[in-house]
Amino acid sequence: MLGISRFFMLLLCVVLVMICFPDYGVSGWTFAGTIVLVWSAVILIMSMVGSIFGLYRYEGINRFLSLVLFVGIMFSLLWYFPQEEKVSPINQLKYGDFPTGADIERGLDKFTFNFAFDKRNARSEKNFIHQQDPKQAAEEAAKKQAAEAAKKAAQKARQKLEVMVEEK
Repeated sequence: MLGISRFFMLLLCVVLVMICFPDYGVSGWTFAGTIVLVWSAVILIMSMVGSIFGLYRYEGINRFLSLVLFVGIMFSLLWYFPQEEKVSPINQLKYGDFPTGADIERGLDKFTFNFAFDKRNARSEKNFIHQQDPKQAAEEAAKKQAAEAAKKAAQKARQKLEVMVEEK
């Protein structure tokens, strides 16, 4: 396995962990960038040493080194990946809290981007996905408030009628 394929394996592992365990904040992106830099340096050193000693000719050694690299990457990601509830992913797996379909869907939502620039909201938790037009959202909120106010007024009127009926 060449250095570039090991680098893509690193990126795949990072993306996979970020999708399966989406309860990370801004620190998750920082950690992902840092871990990619650190493991890229390890991959670069491995490639240089392999080239110096001609290890690229031995398929068995290359497979073993790739397996060791994969285990090291996954161990470091699962052990140290920051989570909002302060429980590492490896401990979540150990206690039987496996990623669900909803977790994976939320993780995939964090990697999507809506290019409809006229409808996006920078304060959104959904990362610019499926945003309503602000005018439509305001109209719907006004309609909802009017419906709630009408419902409360109807309840008060019904209570008054019940009190009047009980008095007579």
